[in-house]
Amino acid sequence: MTELPAGIVSLPFDHDEQPTNSVEDIQLRVMLFSVLRDIVGTGEVGLRLPPPVRVEDVLDWLAIEHPSIRSYGAVIRFAVNRVYVPPFTELGDGDEVALITPVSGG
Repeated sequence: MTELPAGIVSLPFDHDEQPTNSVEDIQLRVMLFSVLRDIVGTGEVGLRLPPPVRVEDVLDWLAIEHPSIRSYGAVIRFAVNRVYVPPFTELGDGDEVALITPVSGG
């Protein structure tokens, strides 16, 4: 795994823990589904990033640790707080970001 740049923290999301980040950082809950969950190894992670942060930035930061995520970039859809949004949507502290890939089945 590649080390994240200074000031960027990726950690398991704890529903009971209150964010302890500084005023400048934005704490995000990131939900991963399907193949993205398989790549990262979990369905939910917490990210703390310096603002401003857009939805597409979350994908970029996850790809630092998990480069194969980039190959799905063209098909990933984004939701913030359970509403589909374009990738350039700006995020706020405490937002839930979902990265959703198409699924197929029989």
